[in-house]
Parts: sequence; C-alpha cells; structure tokens
Amino acid sequence: MGLSGTPPRAMDISEELSGSCATPSTSGQLIACIVNGKLRIHYAQAPERCIDLKLRMQPKDVTAIKWSDDSSLVAITSPQLIEVLDLEDDAHIRLDNGSGGLGRFASADFVGDNHLIVLWEFGRAKLWCLSDGKGTDLGDLKTKCEGRNWAARPNAGKATQMLALLSRVAAQDQLVLHFPTDERSILPQTLSTIDARGLTWSPDGRWLAALDTAHANPSLFVFTPDGHQYRTHPAMQAKEDDFDLGIKAIAWSPDSRSVAISRYDNIVTLLNTRTFTPTATIEHSTTIAEPAKPGAAICAWREAVSASNLRSYSPASLPVSPPLSRTRTSSEPSEIGIAEVIFSADGLHLATRDQRMLSTVWIWDVSSLRAKAVLLQHSNVRRLHWHSTQKQLLMLDCGESIAYLYDAASDQPPIPIQLTVSAIPVLSFLPCPLSMGEAEFAPKPTILATTKTTICLVHPEGRSPQSDTGTTEHVAFDEGESEDSLIEVLTGKKPAPPRTEPSYTEMVDIAADTEEDTVGLDDTFREKRKAETPNAHNPDPLDDSEIF
Repeated sequence: MGLSGTPPRAMDISEELSGSCATPSTSGQLIACIVNGKLRIHYAQAPERCIDLKLRMQPKDVTAIKWSDDSSLVAITSPQLIEVLDLEDDAHIRLDNGSGGLGRFASADFVGDNHLIVLWEFGRAKLWCLSDGKGTDLGDLKTKCEGRNWAARPNAGKATQMLALLSRVAAQDQLVLHFPTDERSILPQTLSTIDARGLTWSPDGRWLAALDTAHANPSLFVFTPDGHQYRTHPAMQAKEDDFDLGIKAIAWSPDSRSVAISRYDNIVTLLNTRTFTPTATIEHSTTIAEPAKPGAAICAWREAVSASNLRSYSPASLPVSPPLSRTRTSSEPSEIGIAEVIFSADGLHLATRDQRMLSTVWIWDVSSLRAKAVLLQHSNVRRLHWHSTQKQLLMLDCGESIAYLYDAASDQPPIPIQLTVSAIPVLSFLPCPLSMGEAEFAPKPTILATTKTTICLVHPEGRSPQSDTGTTEHVAFDEGESEDSLIEVLTGKKPAPPRTEPSYTEMVDIAADTEEDTVGLDDTFREKRKAETPNAHNPDPLDDSEIF
C-alpha cells in the first residue's frame, strides 16, 4: 500500500449498518451479526448484499458468534442454547443446555470443520462431532486463566487433529492431549507450574507453551507436541527473596523461528525456537536519542491536533521524551510493563507499546535488532493491528473513531482516516489468508469498525474487484428452496432463489411456537439424527444437554 500522507482517492467507506456481535469469517469474505432477532450475513466487499437467517434464541441472549476454519459454519452462543448454521447445506443444529446442571454455556468454538468444543461456566468441557451428534467428555478445565485453557494445534496439512487442555486437580496443573478424530486422549500429565495462566501453540505446531504465574521462576514452559517438557525460561532459578514480577505475555513470530517475551520490567526478550535462548533484548527508554551507530537513524513522527480537529504529523527532533501516561507510578500488574507486542505478518517488524508511554508506538527491525520508527500519538493507543498480506501495513486504534494506517517500509507518517459513526468503534483488519494474498487478484485491505449495535467497513484502496459482480440487494433466504449455497448467493455467483411458499424449516418454526417444549424438534445438520444410535460414552448424570 502506497501511503503519501493523505487518504487514497479510491478509498470507500460504507454507510453505518445495524448489527451487534459482528464477527468476520476466517476467510474475511463474510461478516455475521445479529439484526432484528435474526442472523445477518454480509458480504464484506459489498456490505449492502446480505442474507437473514432465523434463530431460536432471543437476540439479547447472544453472547458470541464463531466461524469454522473453512468459513462454512457459524455458531451462535447464548447461556442456554447454541445454534450452528451451515451456509453450504442450508441446515442447522441446536445444542440445548437442558436444566443447566453444569451451569450456563460459557463458550463454543470450532475445532477443524467437523467438531465443536463447548465449555460451561464451571469448567466442564465437551467435544461434539457435528456429523453424527456424538459428544465426548473432556473433563473439567481450569476456569481461572488469563489466557486460553485449551488450544488446538495448527493443522498445517497434518491429518490428525490435536487439542491441548489445561486442567487443575488437587492444586496441581495438568496437561491433557486429546485427538478428536480418534476420540482418544493421552493420560493427564502433571505440570511443574505453580498456577498456569494459559496455553498457546507455535504457528507451525512444533511447540506448545504454558505460561506460569508472573511471580514464578521459571515462568515459561515449552513442550513438544507429545507433551514432554523441552525447555523453561528463564533457565536459572531466581533467588528465594526475589518476588519481582517476570513474564507478562508471549508472542510467536509467524514463521515460528522466534518468540517475543514481554516482561513487567518494560523489557522485551527475543528467543530463538531451536534452543529457546535469548538472541536480543529490547528496552523502552523514556528518552529517545540518536543512535550511536552511523546510518541507523530513527524516524520519529509526532501527531498534532489543531483547534478545528485537523490532524497532521511533523518529524520529531531527537532527543525526544514521549509523554508519560500516568503522573503517578502504579503497582497494579495491568498498569506496568509492556502493554503490547505484535509481529508483522512476515516477521520482519515488531511493534511494541510500553505501559508508561501508551501514546507511543515503537517499530523495531527484527533483522537488525534496532528501532526503525517511533510514532508519538496525540492520544493513548488502544490496539495495534498488522495486516496479514500487506505485511508492512500497521493500523493504530486510538479510540477516537480514527484509523491510522502506517507503512513500515516507507519514510512517510501515518494516514488518519476519520470515521463518521454513532459511537467510538473497535477497529480491526478483516482476515485475509495468505493463500488469498498470494493470488493474482489479492483482496485489498478492509477495516472493520464495530460498535455494540452497528458496523462500518472501510476500504482504504477501494473495494476488491470481486464485489463488482452479482446482485447487491438484501435477501431473506429460505431454507430448502435452492441447492445453491448461501455463500454463492452472497458472493454473487448464484442469484437468490425467489420466495414462493414457506419452507420446511419455517413450518417447523411455526409449529414449535405453539409448543411449550422444543426438545422434540428434529432439525437436520448434514444427516438425520438417529435416535436409536447408542451413546458410546457413559452419560454424565448432571449433563442433560442434548444435540439435535
């Protein structure tokens, strides 16, 4: 993306559309949200093109929307009901919580394209196979985690799926490895952690990391895919009287060759993933000075806001001291240390923020291990986002209804893009898989701005060519009337089927409204549910949830 200090002329900003819980698909082509009690699917490159699907749950009860890896399935979660819709087969499945003996549904996530892992609020977990409706109990997972208490191993072409699960039994952390396709698990392994905060896989699936409590030493435990402990960091034990907080978070590079360790002492340590030994240390100084090495100049830009709210950038002469975020020092863990560490998609740049200077963004060159640029914003930065295919493109979200786009490969300042929305939105890039980005007609970057009740799409370089074909009108799709998938209708490959008479699903919905109990409804999902099929697992007496 060529940035020249002003927004590109081809930029396109959609009108503000209604929609809550907006969630983009993993392909970045579709956006799901809740509108008027229905699930609405927007086509990202032409948001006026959308399809409405009926839901059984109340819209106020919806807590999350999730997409499968192939962007063909959508799971809508509420405390008592989970619905999964298939956009290719035009069918759906319902998971009823029954009397709620295990508590409310806490979350539901796809594992691959054929399994759904469901967590209850008290830690109970169950893995459902969507093709045959069988459920596998995964036991009780750890509930008090800052990170994730389970993590699916990146497939990367591997046939066997794997889930890493974190549980706690008798005041000890345990690691369980489960294989969904084989419906088997490796016996739990007791970890040497004090109070693990979460699990994370490296992008290539070769390493599994568990982060311990911040005052533990060592704090980072690295395991091989079969669950054997390989390394710890720091490798040396600290003194018994040393109670300083250590590691705050970790970030894997996209190529899995290094991992960034952010600490509470405002230092970032880079480890290589062969031996997990330090290769570099990054410190955030409160005074930015000229580098001592010749030819290693730092590009510093300072944002200024005029009385008429016009924003501009000017080079900051070095040395410069970024403004401090707080006048008083704090001892709260959430208010000290490194606020954010994020690699660019190619792993060549690292963007960081320091809790002491939240309005300052540091851009580091990973190959030369030096600061390449410093951005001094007028307001505190809320979140950083690298684009997945335009690998030098960084977006800053300062919570001001403005998207700041910065090209790390250029010597130009960020470009502010003002959004006219009803409330301050949360900004993010739409996903763009690398396979799509390497295609001849790679999708252009798209920014998704979401509030609690609305969505807005920003196309900085204009819309992708794919959006120029097909119908662009709103469609209320009826199941059973066409063999064409909803995805083909949205993308304009197939015209929407005409409305004739109520579909089978609509007639079932009408009949269900007259009944007090909906447990007997037999909806379809890829194949009919066979009531005579015995459950291969011993049922939990407290679990009366049912899948249809």
